[in-house]
Amino acid sequence: MTDKLDDVVPDSCSVCNTDTNMDDLITTEYGDSVCNDCVTTCQRCDTIGSTNDSFNWVDGDLWCEGCVENRAYFCELCEEYNSSGSSYIADRGENWCEGCTDDAYYCEDCNEWNAEGCDSCITDDEGSRIIHDYSYRPDAIFHSTDKEERLFFGIEIEVEAKDSKNDSAMHAYKLEGLDLAYLKYDGSLSDGFEIVTHPMSHEFFKNEATELWTVLEDLRSKRGIMVKAWDTRTCGLHIHISRTGFNGGSHMHRFLNLVYSNQEFYETLAGRSSEQWAKFSDIMVNDYVRDRDGRPIEDDHGFTQTVTTRSFKRKLGYRGSDRYSAVNTNNQETLEMRIFRGSVNGETIKAQLDLAHASVEYTRTLNANDVINGALTADSFMWYIFEHEELYPQLVSRIDRLIPSVGLARQKESV
Repeated sequence: MTDKLDDVVPDSCSVCNTDTNMDDLITTEYGDSVCNDCVTTCQRCDTIGSTNDSFNWVDGDLWCEGCVENRAYFCELCEEYNSSGSSYIADRGENWCEGCTDDAYYCEDCNEWNAEGCDSCITDDEGSRIIHDYSYRPDAIFHSTDKEERLFFGIEIEVEAKDSKNDSAMHAYKLEGLDLAYLKYDGSLSDGFEIVTHPMSHEFFKNEATELWTVLEDLRSKRGIMVKAWDTRTCGLHIHISRTGFNGGSHMHRFLNLVYSNQEFYETLAGRSSEQWAKFSDIMVNDYVRDRDGRPIEDDHGFTQTVTTRSFKRKLGYRGSDRYSAVNTNNQETLEMRIFRGSVNGETIKAQLDLAHASVEYTRTLNANDVINGALTADSFMWYIFEHEELYPQLVSRIDRLIPSVGLARQKESV
């Protein structure tokens, strides 16, 4: 019988399917048999693979998948691998190689790289930071037209400035030079900052702090430095009230009862309801006042009447209250009203300041009999505000606009 070796069909390359002598085929790390044209070798670990396997260029050398995964770094800007490492670019949320990072900016204060410069550490011409850290606490500068004044307010105005952060911060920074306010970074904001005023009396805020209202109006309306506050999900407006402005713990107790017993009224004027940032549910439990049939009783203007079922006494100190309460009582020097929706509208902010001031002053002289007789209802409080319309013009205007039944009742009364 004739041996027909010449008729044996040779093996083929598993990649290109070219018929190849078995002795010329190379077995890869993954068990494939490939020809010389289809073989690939890792230049770092000498792993043998094929052109079908995952190999990538790293610093000019071809690396296997294992070496790339464990030893290489991918730059999301130039989209290339390198072996020397990468840096996180905070304002882009990307990792860049050393070469690309040469075009970024490193902030020694924040210990971060940024593509466009560090927004939270913007500096003036003398190198001073414009937006301070969240923990920044300068010495308070008190402003008042009365040397005997004890009731002061400080406002935190949160703003978003995605397209104008540098320019808007530079414009708002002039308030620091005037000792009226300073800027701080706030982690709850997406791309903005907060304007924090120094303590001022109600009268000084309304009638003397002209530069503050001018700057806010610029930030609200001038092209190139415009910011947002009202139409955002992140911004709030907080008003701090000095504890020295109260006549003691009982006065604070009445003030807190007024706010928490009239949640609907305060939220209507504040422009928002937020269980995340300004909740009414943790300091005091309120039950509806109900009629004989068990239905909640509403006043003449649609506000549900409530009564206090738990005392504030445990909550007036520095412990127990949540800092995200409608009124945060954790601060040693102030009570913080957190209920307000963010705004850079001067008239709106003045109305909110009026509400804070009126809430303190209305509860200052109330006694136990007044409270028993309904002094802490929204109706009683509103008539106090109307009686002092010259002191609270923006607040009166806001009530007339947001609670139409009140405005209509006042019109009928004046006829």
